[in-house]
Amino acid sequence: MRRTGYTRASTLGPIAEVVTATGGSIERVFRRAELPIRLLESPDTLLPLRDHFRLLAASSRELRDEVFAARLGRRTSIAGLGVYGKWVTQAPTLLEAIQRAGTSLPHMLQSATRLLVRRHGKEVHWSYELADTATDGRPQNEMLAIWYMIAVVRHFAGAGWLPSRIMIGGLTARAQRSIDEQMGAATVICDAPGTIIFDRRLLVAVNPHLDRTEGLDADELARIFDIPAPDDLPGNVAALIDLELLGARPTLSGIVRRAGVSKRTLQRRLGEIGLSYSDLLRNTLQRQAIRLLCQSERPITDIAGMLGYRDPAHFSRAFESWSGIAPSRWRELVKSAG
Repeated sequence: MRRTGYTRASTLGPIAEVVTATGGSIERVFRRAELPIRLLESPDTLLPLRDHFRLLAASSRELRDEVFAARLGRRTSIAGLGVYGKWVTQAPTLLEAIQRAGTSLPHMLQSATRLLVRRHGKEVHWSYELADTATDGRPQNEMLAIWYMIAVVRHFAGAGWLPSRIMIGGLTARAQRSIDEQMGAATVICDAPGTIIFDRRLLVAVNPHLDRTEGLDADELARIFDIPAPDDLPGNVAALIDLELLGARPTLSGIVRRAGVSKRTLQRRLGEIGLSYSDLLRNTLQRQAIRLLCQSERPITDIAGMLGYRDPAHFSRAFESWSGIAPSRWRELVKSAG
């Protein structure tokens, strides 16, 4: 299976809003990127970095805007990153926040990436570095990541703060003026990781919202460590099933296409650890069914459709075979227990 990183769909921010406001078609963008548009309603869904890059690239081409992600980044906020954003911005100082951002990034928000901080004299260079080899859309992803890094610093330094300089790779020279306008700071286009540069004295800035922090609750903590490691084959396949499920009933052919591996190879590797694609599909459907029954008031008819069942009766029979009770009864028991 092709080794790739994953990111949460929440990192896309208000992509539909920006594409639509600029005269583009968000439906066409998602179709060209071969992604389900329901991803916009599912911020915790894990998305392979390659697909994330491709979606940003498709948006850039749709609008004929080489710095689209910089424009998108101006609309994002650290709060949009969910548990990760909350954990980072609860740090007592900016230095601690940067350390939290770096150590928790691969577990809570995005794998195959690193946030590194280096001191150069009186300056701090905070960089976003990618291990994933995908290239299409990479500069767009980098611009968006830089805006999230700026948002972290702004939480401590104020809403109008900007770095003294920004370094971005992969853009053409003709993009210089546009990128300067969108980033609001002097930008250097170079062959180097995306970096924001600022005065090191800012590292000791105290969190002005420290008295409002409440920590992470149990539900938030449970969502922290669900990004699969590169060698976790069942975890990687399950993440792809979750993604495919947003568009239609997942199929083995669809999963292997997105995974970049042959059907025979995937079946063989799963068999070596005593699993099959059918096992992983069933486990994913069970997990998603329980989540939807417990966390929403959606009619069971809608839940059946979201999980790819032809009708509620098929879903009810499947659910009862897993749990021993009907989905309606499961929901009643959950409510009574609460």
